[in-house]
Amino acid sequence: MLKFGTSAYLKLISLNTKPQRTELRKRIIPSDDAYDFHRSLRLHAHRLLAKGESIESVLETARQIARAPERTSVQAGLTALLNWRGLHPAETFEVPPHTFSSPNEVFKVNFSADFGTVINGQRCAVHLWNTKKPPLSEHLTVATLSTFKQNYSELDHLVVLSLLDSQIIWSADDAKYVSVGRDLSLRIENAILGVEEELRAPASEKRFPPVPPHPLA
Repeated sequence: MLKFGTSAYLKLISLNTKPQRTELRKRIIPSDDAYDFHRSLRLHAHRLLAKGESIESVLETARQIARAPERTSVQAGLTALLNWRGLHPAETFEVPPHTFSSPNEVFKVNFSADFGTVINGQRCAVHLWNTKKPPLSEHLTVATLSTFKQNYSELDHLVVLSLLDSQIIWSADDAKYVSVGRDLSLRIENAILGVEEELRAPASEKRFPPVPPHPLA
């Protein structure tokens, strides 16, 4: 069974059909080259917000990251996070992760919040987004967050905070969005099964399935 982290799933649902299938192939076929440098941002943010380490200490560690793209991404993300926190100085709290299983248990998504805090009087679990491409699909992100929110009755919202532009995408207490989130997970299931079948087929028989004619409502 495929397992996705929160950012990996949000990236997947925001991709068009062809790059989405390419991404799924990378997931299905093991690779030693896979490296998620965005995890480094999460670790630095956790030290800053959950462990209470000093800003200077965390930024100094970020400056010592060997890989230039990773170092640049982490430094820019931390700067944006500190600026956002300056405008939203409420106390933080921990939010336990929760694993969401797709309707037919083809894949799982581990929803993990980087921290919890109060935004506009609402208790929120915040997941950080710091990926330039693809741009997040706001509609599908709301639907996904709304589906995951059903497991967090103690919170008002699950939100994604984009460190690229300080945009916040909120979950919605609306059955319509939950329904879209479920339908989306079914489409991802079908895509996974389609890629797996294609990979099992002889080379001469491999082909892409037709692109769905209509996007999710």
